[in-house]
Amino acid sequence: MSAPSPTLRRAIEATLARGRIPGASIAVTDAHALTWTDAFGVADVGTARPATVDTLYHLFSGTKLFTATAIVQLAERGALSLDDAIGAHVPAAAHLRGVTLRHLLSHASGLVDTLRAFLAVRFPGEPRVDSAQALARYRLRAKVAPGRRVRYGNVNYALLGEVVSCASGTEYAAYVAREILAPLGMACVFSVDDVDATRMATGTLERWDPMRLALRVLLPDVARRVTGARHGGLVALAPYDLATAAIGGLIGSVTELAKFLAMHLGGRASVIGSASIAQMQSMQARGAAGIESRVGVGLGWKHGRAGDHAFLNHEGGGAGFTTELRLYPSANLGIVVAMNAMRQPKTMRIAHTICEDILAETTRRR
Repeated sequence: MSAPSPTLRRAIEATLARGRIPGASIAVTDAHALTWTDAFGVADVGTARPATVDTLYHLFSGTKLFTATAIVQLAERGALSLDDAIGAHVPAAAHLRGVTLRHLLSHASGLVDTLRAFLAVRFPGEPRVDSAQALARYRLRAKVAPGRRVRYGNVNYALLGEVVSCASGTEYAAYVAREILAPLGMACVFSVDDVDATRMATGTLERWDPMRLALRVLLPDVARRVTGARHGGLVALAPYDLATAAIGGLIGSVTELAKFLAMHLGGRASVIGSASIAQMQSMQARGAAGIESRVGVGLGWKHGRAGDHAFLNHEGGGAGFTTELRLYPSANLGIVVAMNAMRQPKTMRIAHTICEDILAETTRRR
């Protein structure tokens, strides 16, 4: 396994420093194996514990790709069809006329988010939240008719998480663990209760971050419990889980998450067929669904373009963490970036810059 060139490493360090990112880990893969990994800065601002390639981060919305893969896998097995109405699987959504699973997967459902629902968290030791309980927090209401436009929404994947539970007869998190993570050999989990705390990165927010202020207004008890010590202009966060697992609950290291990208590049280890992988990556609806991915959406994957090359991605961002799962299929290149800071859209654009720099070096080396 090679390493980034000194020039690339200095460029990444400079990008992270400009963004005041405490720590980051990166893994780069092709369809067959990791090509290089590296880590920068600290995983914990209080103890100055270094970030490593085995540091654990909240993946947040990158989890939606695992949810989409679970739905496609269930379609392969005949448990559902992508063009089924959502009400066929989730009775609570029967009033959403014309909304199909394909609409949900491609964020073309017309549904709007419920802010309190996707900000909801659980703390270590508390009862775990299943997909039905998580979905009950959302108001299932449409703003426009399905299929007319892309409108990114967590509610789409909260519904799909419950579809996975209902269609498989297994709770969402348990299904993903058994049918996707285990076959791919991925040591990822859905709760901080299940991790080695000495490997977990500590999330940070800036003192006056809008997300911190939103939590204080909407969920004051959560804001009080999640807020830790201040370190300069940063606030460390206490451990927590995202309550709606299907929209962003996975926790893992970049080296483990890279196995999922290798599969989507056509690697030998796979939990869905090549035709399904191609379908997931194909354009389903045009429109902006991400900070940098503004071309359209596949089944989970977002489509973007930078200069003369296209990419597929899914960013993740929540209190204290930013992640990026990125594919450049034409270059047989997958990149995982994880950082213990979140300032939307700044940190997501930092991840984009890092990915573009990695692509440029990979292209030069070839």
